Amino acid sequence: MSESRTAKEQLAAEYGALAQLLEDVRRRVDILNTTLAEISAAKSALEEVSSLSEGEELLVPIGAGVFVRAKLAGKDKVLVTLGANIMVEKALEDTRKYLEEREQKVKDALQKSVADYQALVSRLRDIEQRLRSA
Repeated sequence: MSESRTAKEQLAAEYGALAQLLEDVRRRVDILNTTLAEISAAKSALEEVSSLSEGEELLVPIGAGVFVRAKLAGKDKVLVTLGANIMVEKALEDTRKYLEEREQKVKDALQKSVADYQALVSRLRDIEQRLRSA
């Protein structure tokens, strides 16, 4: 009987650890989906900017639903954040390619994370069944 109890305790411990891991993976999926939406918005904004003429007025979002009016000084180059407040100037076409590559990497990571999520859910269900029947 103590073997059965030990096995149940081990399953319960595994269940707890996997449930926490599942929550971490769910958060990662949420972050990746948000990142994909941001990349999509950036791609759309680049298309919009490329259709404008220099000196044309546009609205620039600064956050929390607030915009400022600005005039387009140039559209051949844009600033791209590399991280840690470091920016680099890139040509519009190079920026498009960069966003496409980044989008593909995020999609790949999202696909892997979703597969991880599904595997964890399956394992958790298996443990639940084993705990109920034990």
